[in-house]
Amino acid sequence: MGLLECASGASVWRGYHYYKEKKVLSLKEDENNIYFATVSGSASKPYTVELHLNHPRKSKCNCPHADGKRIICKHIIATYFTVLPEEAERFYAETMAYQEEEARHEEEVYDEVMRYIGKMKKSELQQTLIELLMNGPEWQYDRFVREYGLDDWYSNDGGY
Repeated sequence: MGLLECASGASVWRGYHYYKEKKVLSLKEDENNIYFATVSGSASKPYTVELHLNHPRKSKCNCPHADGKRIICKHIIATYFTVLPEEAERFYAETMAYQEEEARHEEEVYDEVMRYIGKMKKSELQQTLIELLMNGPEWQYDRFVREYGLDDWYSNDGGY
């Protein structure tokens, strides 16, 4: 399993931003594909990172999130992307492509739902609305009642 797969999505994104912001202050490599770095973070003193390319889970950082744990934090990711900038660009390109595909898919589903609703009879629409309001979350029903002024209790300071 690669380093990016060992980290949380939040750590990868924050690490990518740290890489782009050039927060890796120093970087040194030893003969075994191990890198030592100092990375600027939220503390006044930079964090120290030990990045193991061949064994990602052996990587270490002394930040509060990862210190003493087998966690791949944003500082380790920033160091990884500094060592392998092509991986940073690949990560970004793949993520953007995925998000664009997701947006395209959501748009297609929306269009299909609108077409389906457009073909429904009034009685089907009414039944569907009732089911959504009765079986959906309570806030949805409450919002419907408030927005359409269907209960004086809400408008007389009895509601939220």
